Amino acid sequence: MRGVKATMYKQRANKNPDVSFHYTDEDLAIDCLKLVDYKEGDVVLDVGRGNNWVWFNNIKSKNKDWVEIEEGRDFFEYNKRVDWCVGNPPYKLLWKMIEKSCDISNKGFGFLIAINGMNMMTPKRLEWLKQRGFFLSKIMIVTCKRWYGRYFFVIFSKSNGGFLTWSQKNYK
Repeated sequence: MRGVKATMYKQRANKNPDVSFHYTDEDLAIDCLKLVDYKEGDVVLDVGRGNNWVWFNNIKSKNKDWVEIEEGRDFFEYNKRVDWCVGNPPYKLLWKMIEKSCDISNKGFGFLIAINGMNMMTPKRLEWLKQRGFFLSKIMIVTCKRWYGRYFFVIFSKSNGGFLTWSQKNYK
């Protein structure tokens, strides 16, 4: 744990962090993609390809596309319909990326997120997703020590498995 905390504090203090630190390990991307229920002909979008291409290269569909802001392909300007959006979005843009994914996805989206991303899944936001036809359908919990520890690959899809419920009450 000491190594993870030391790395976290170093990253926070570094005004020019090493962006490669945030790249997804290829084995992790492969394991996450195995959980996405995309079919052979589905169009799958890598929402932030990065320089290592691990999500894009491991999508087992011939109909795939990518966006990468560093290469002039901005996810928020992407205007094509896709079946699935997948990837490891930046935390600061997570909810905005979820909203955009709801706009362009026919079947769902799967994102690798940290605990803070899970904390964003408030009853109000889950209700917002439900109104758009998306339901949390799968969660894989992973440990990635080169980042900050616990991560979650969450899949929202158009099928409601019914395993998640929420209350909008404020309990005292």
